[in-house]
Parts: sequence; structure tokens; C-alpha cells
Amino acid sequence: MPRILTPPRRYTPAAPSRLQRCELAADERSPGRLRGWITGLLDDWQLGRLSDDLVLIATELATNALRHGGTAALATLSLSGSDRTSRVLRLEIRDSGPGFDPRECIPATDGGDLAESCGGRGLLLVAALSSRWGALDTGAGQLVWAELAVD
Repeated sequence: MPRILTPPRRYTPAAPSRLQRCELAADERSPGRLRGWITGLLDDWQLGRLSDDLVLIATELATNALRHGGTAALATLSLSGSDRTSRVLRLEIRDSGPGFDPRECIPATDGGDLAESCGGRGLLLVAALSSRWGALDTGAGQLVWAELAVD
């Protein structure tokens, strides 16, 4: 049975040692471009081993932002910490859509009909692959973020 994680309510941005941004056009090709951008950055940062998980997370979050927000979005990838302290890789996707409460959109595992859920399995994947994730109403849209611990 899949474990459902409730995202934290508080958003606590890390002080990044590396930070990059990528604008996503409001079209179906943007998640693919985002995957290439992330793979290149992680290779440059010598974190290619995290690429598969982060690319899947990014695809789910960007697709949701573009599908439900209906406008362009902004992706931010940051790496905080140092080699001597615990490092965290954080992906943020910000859009100007109406937003959602992620706790209401994670499909129930108690025999509920997945077809009746509001989103499918995407946020379950994000919850399973990330060390932390959440959503924040920005007042002008929504910011959804996910973090991966860097070993």
C-alpha cells in the first residue's frame, strides 16, 4: 500500500549556494525542455545520480502547473549547504494559476476510485521521491516545491 505524505504547511526557503531559473512557456513542450535543463545542471553540479528522480518530479510539477495554471511558469533549481554539511536540492515551480490544496488532490488509498481523484498519481510520485514537498499560495498564483537530500 503506498504511503501518503501530507506536505508541510510552512514554506522555508533554503539559502542556496547555487541557484538557476528557467522560464516555462505555456505549451506542452515545456516539461521536456525542463527535463533537459535539469539534467544539464545536475551534470554540471556533479549530481547526475539525482537526475532520474528530480526529472520525474519536475515533469509532474511542471505538467500540473501548465495544465491547471494555464499560463507560463517559472522553475527554480537551487542547491544549499556545503560538502561538509547536509546539502539539499530544491525545485520550485511557480505559476499564476488558481492553486490547490495538495492534501485534497492526493488519491485515496482506501479503495477509492483513482479515476474520481483530481489528479492521478503525479503527486504520489512527488511525495514518494522527495524528502519534503509542499505548495504555497503566493497571492498571485501558486508555488509548488520539492526537495531531495544530497548524500
